[in-house]
Amino acid sequence: MNTDGRTSNEFFAGGLSDSKKHSRRMRILITVGIIVFALIVELLRSNLFISVDEITFLSNDIPKSFAGVKIVQISDFHNSTSIMDRLLDKVEAQKPDYIFLTGDIVDQSRTNLDTAMTFVDKLSKIADTYIILGNHDTALSIEDQKKLSDSFKKSGAHLLDNDYTYLERGGSRIMLVGTTYSPDDYYSQSLMARLPRDEKCVIWLHHYPEDFKTILTESEKLGSRADLIFAGHAHGGLIGVPFTEGLYSPGEGFFPKYTSGRYNDGNSAMIVSRGVGNSGYTLRLFNSLHLVVCELESGKQK
Repeated sequence: MNTDGRTSNEFFAGGLSDSKKHSRRMRILITVGIIVFALIVELLRSNLFISVDEITFLSNDIPKSFAGVKIVQISDFHNSTSIMDRLLDKVEAQKPDYIFLTGDIVDQSRTNLDTAMTFVDKLSKIADTYIILGNHDTALSIEDQKKLSDSFKKSGAHLLDNDYTYLERGGSRIMLVGTTYSPDDYYSQSLMARLPRDEKCVIWLHHYPEDFKTILTESEKLGSRADLIFAGHAHGGLIGVPFTEGLYSPGEGFFPKYTSGRYNDGNSAMIVSRGVGNSGYTLRLFNSLHLVVCELESGKQK
């Protein structure tokens, strides 16, 4: 019999009563449940939602006839059939003048060439499409690479495999360069050595953002230039970490420097897409799929 005036549901030396322990456990379980639910929702958002990032590139070197030109950049598609139709709708809604594909159209674990060829064919019907290859594309057999290349040509898309061309409007032009490998690679060096000199404006398509500074220095060393570079590959750092550029990039390692958006160096800039697909079985978190819309403007930078 309890004769000291206390009940079994009150405090005892050394801990909480059973009812308060149960209440605390419930609060912990509810909190954990909310966190897990929020993470699942964010995981779905990051891997299914396509965000549109509008970026303006202003430069005196942009010919006036190119003012207002809209470029849609797509990177790291990785044969993502689940988002292809929605992605095509978003691209078409932007009414682009040009479409740039900056590598990894296929995936080494999903090398369905028909999907990649269908995707490029549909893009080519929206606007003039220019393509470079990424590491997953160059990992294909020579036979499959030729099959892709022939398909791109048939659809009207332009493959810049260590090559250059011109965008022309209103009697003015912009040189468009596409490099497949590192800028200090033999093929890239050979391309830069034969690029026409004294071009007023040069845009580069290059899969690997970690080569930003090297492209600027190597092209200048060989008498060329790079005003604006479009890149991908970094997948936004995979997991978004506050106050960083993400957790990991395949080309830069942990806590990379270039993963998403615009980066400036003097009068030159690089735009990096987080990509619209995932490689293999990797997933994103706090890092949504990324469609870049870049508008060119002619004028003096502030």
